[in-house]
Amino acid sequence: MYDIYPVFQALFNLAANGEHYYLDDTTNRILDAKPIEKNVRGSSQTRLRSGVYTSGVIATLKDNRSIVLFETNIGHAGEFIDSILHKRSQGCATPIIMSDALPSNRPSRCDATLSLCNSHARRQFVDVISHFPQEVEHVLTQYAKIWENNGHCSDEKYTPTQRLSYHEAESKPIMLEIKSWCEGKLASGDIEENSGLGKAVRYFIKHFDGLTHFCRTQGAKIDNNQIEAMLKIVVRDRKNAMFHKTLLGANIGDVITSLIATSSEAGINVFDYFTTLQRESQQVKANPENYLPWNYLENK
Repeated sequence: MYDIYPVFQALFNLAANGEHYYLDDTTNRILDAKPIEKNVRGSSQTRLRSGVYTSGVIATLKDNRSIVLFETNIGHAGEFIDSILHKRSQGCATPIIMSDALPSNRPSRCDATLSLCNSHARRQFVDVISHFPQEVEHVLTQYAKIWENNGHCSDEKYTPTQRLSYHEAESKPIMLEIKSWCEGKLASGDIEENSGLGKAVRYFIKHFDGLTHFCRTQGAKIDNNQIEAMLKIVVRDRKNAMFHKTLLGANIGDVITSLIATSSEAGINVFDYFTTLQRESQQVKANPENYLPWNYLENK
């Protein structure tokens, strides 16, 4: 832990100046965690909180390298991204944050472009397809086209500017059509507002602005699937170990898991990397930047 912590801290500081952040959390358990007084987000009031979560962040840097960070405590993902952005350098562009629409995922310490997950919105419709097969099939058929468009951009290796132009021309009309269909169904009374489909429709309409950032904001992503997949590491650990005993133990696990995930994303052998960090611990402590996963790979 002590041999790799300097690298973790260097990654944490570097992540503060990222351009794009995937953000999500999942429940966890710390046996010795006691309820604590914490501020209610957006106000000066406090309340007693006891919910333990593991928050995950994938920070994308200007050179497209990714940093994966985890934090387990009594707190939500919005508080974790606040702690990261607190170290953000002045002059950096407004960060883009991809998450679901929960208020607890929103940052409060700096301005950010809040891009919302289309997979989450789509899931609202999928969950009620057995009760409204025809209506939901129409939405899913239309919705699928935006992922097809996104795949086309990847296949053609479009630049961020080209990708934005393509989505603006091809995906924005699809999103507007879905919105128009939703509004029309509600206005005509064809959909009961408080039904399962009604809730899915209202969610799409309410969050349309955030769901369509990929059509008008360069660098905005289409969904939050990448961090949701990364959090499966935490879910597997939770199923196997069931809990952490103390907050310190949880923090140690977060540091190790963050280094493993970031190293894996960089495409290096994690076992060899950790061995090097231990063998060269004094050099790591003196110059942790030289031992960032991608620097380790280049200097090996």
